[in-house]
Amino acid sequence: MPAHSASAPAAAVADGTGSQASRRSRSRAAAGRLDAARHGFERSLITLRRAALDAIDSGDLASLTLRVCGDRRRHAGGEGAA
Repeated sequence: MPAHSASAPAAAVADGTGSQASRRSRSRAAAGRLDAARHGFERSLITLRRAALDAIDSGDLASLTLRVCGDRRRHAGGEGAA
């Protein structure tokens, strides 16, 4: 019996059905890995975009804060001198 079961896969490979099934299986696995990588890449892009926008927002906030502080100092200095 074991000799018969060993010849069954050999027959499937000989007629190409096992090879095609194996190729389809590897192809599906590769497509799944590519899809997972694409989703991971898209999530990374979204995270990077959010970080860039946060950096811009914090830079704008820092700039506005410095401008307001400078205006207050000039205003306070101007009133004190008058």
